[in-house]
Amino acid sequence: MPTPQILLFNLDTPKGAKIRRMCLPLKIRTRLVPQEAYGLPLSALVAGNQEAPAPTEEQTFTDELLLLVDFTGPQLNAFLEGFRRNHIPPVALKAVLTQTNQDWLPIALRAELLREREAIAQGGSAHEAP
Repeated sequence: MPTPQILLFNLDTPKGAKIRRMCLPLKIRTRLVPQEAYGLPLSALVAGNQEAPAPTEEQTFTDELLLLVDFTGPQLNAFLEGFRRNHIPPVALKAVLTQTNQDWLPIALRAELLREREAIAQGGSAHEAP
């Protein structure tokens, strides 16, 4: 089974350092994603590739975002419990890498997460029913 990992966007901060320390005993790898790599698809970032042409201004953002990769249900629960136990303020934008989003740029993932948050806040769904 692959080792779970988390990509941290815009979390090269004391809060991000707390998240990274919290992940050590949970055996979760963490990686800070520099804004210079925001022009790469999520799958490339997960693979560790961070060399890309400079992203355009439209491809960068300042929101904190976590991308969780290869988590089991119990690992996800332990990670979320660690936030509570360590009194780490929440990160509003969180996602799991999927077949659907693996080829997206980080800015596309951010946009989708914001759409979902807005729809939930309005009591609806971000996705149309089949």
